Amino acid sequence: MKSNIAIQLKNLSKTFGRREEQVRAVRGVNLEVTAGQVFGFLGPNGAGKSTSIRMIMDLIRPSQGEVYIYGHLVRQNRAILYQHVGGLVEGAAFYPFLTGRRNLELIARTRGFYDAKRIEMLLKQVNMIEQADREVKGYSTGMKQRLGLAVALLNDPDLLILDEPANGLDPAGIQEMRHFIRDLVDVHGKTVFLSSHQLNEVEQICDRVAIINKGQIIREGQVADLLTGQHYLHIEAKPLEKVTAVLGDQFPITRKNKGVTIAVAHEDIPHIVRRLVENDVSIFQVCSQRQSLEAFFLEAIEDGTEKGTNA
Repeated sequence: MKSNIAIQLKNLSKTFGRREEQVRAVRGVNLEVTAGQVFGFLGPNGAGKSTSIRMIMDLIRPSQGEVYIYGHLVRQNRAILYQHVGGLVEGAAFYPFLTGRRNLELIARTRGFYDAKRIEMLLKQVNMIEQADREVKGYSTGMKQRLGLAVALLNDPDLLILDEPANGLDPAGIQEMRHFIRDLVDVHGKTVFLSSHQLNEVEQICDRVAIINKGQIIREGQVADLLTGQHYLHIEAKPLEKVTAVLGDQFPITRKNKGVTIAVAHEDIPHIVRRLVENDVSIFQVCSQRQSLEAFFLEAIEDGTEKGTNA
């Protein structure tokens, strides 16, 4: 029976180089990805994202620790990768003088799961049917990404690992990719492990995220839970000096245009409005915004660095 845990990383570590020139790219990462969700794997450049993904895909071996896919230890059962996993990692590479369709056919035959009807279906699914018979050398980066996604789905995998899938796509293509990934999970019952710099997109499509920095996981949880604690309250009022005087000792305040922006907990908002009214402040507008994933990400990275989390 297949495990409900799609990916499990146990004390996963990777060190490059020798002695004083060693670089600890990944440091004792423990992570579980439950099946049936879109899981975002985030971090700044050099944080260990790509190294971790390459170890999950068994493209490089860990210095320490283990990778499990659906409960199977990957280093003892690489067949689990071919049977249940599809990946788009470090960009898609193709034979440039062959057409997109011919590339898919060749890859499918090489891997032992050629199916002409499925290839046709995937070309339609990734919106590449009109470009399928053009040589790949004339493809844009976005078109190669779409074709790479079709390659990742050739074996109808249960788990899809995507490294920057929206790379090279225009805004319409990014939106289309978002709907496509959600459909893979919500309609087709797959699991998607997603690494991306498009934090606005990650916020919209991911159920759960983990943030890695300097080789260690520094935050992990449901997207909704991570973003509920902090709100930003924008207030347009007069006089602004009195707003600062009344609230400045309790809340961090930033002057912005004709108003102020205050970082607050959601339950503090009525208290803030009441205090301003009691102090004869004229309020023209109050807007509450939940903290974005981008803001949370930057704050988490800064906190982790300041506290020496990953030293």
